[in-house]
Amino acid sequence: MELVYYKGLKDEPYTTAEVIAEHTGNKYRSVSDLIRDNQDDLNEFGILRFEIAKIPGRGRPKKVYQLNEQQATFLITLLDNTPQVKEFKKALVKAFYSIKQELDQAKLS
Repeated sequence: MELVYYKGLKDEPYTTAEVIAEHTGNKYRSVSDLIRDNQDDLNEFGILRFEIAKIPGRGRPKKVYQLNEQQATFLITLLDNTPQVKEFKKALVKAFYSIKQELDQAKLS
C-alpha cells in the first residue's frame, strides 16, 4: 500500500485515514474518530476531503478521509509515540517529500 497519493499534476498529494491506521497499528475507527474530534483544527490546514467507499460484502459504505500533508502531519502528532508510529511518521514525511519532487519533475518536463 502506498503512503501518499495524487490524482493529477495540479492536485495536492494526500494520504488517507486507512493508511494511517494500517501503518500505525491503530484501528480505522480510532483514526476516524480522532479526525472527527479534531475536524476544526484540521480544517485550518485546508478543506478536509473524503470519499464514500463501499465495503465489499457489506451494505454500509464508509467515509475515507483524504488528508493533505499539513493535516496528516498534525494528525500524527496526536498519536502516541510508539516505535511503530515513530517509524510511520518518518516514512510519511519521506513519502510526501518524494511525491512533491516527482510532481515538480513532471511539471518541468
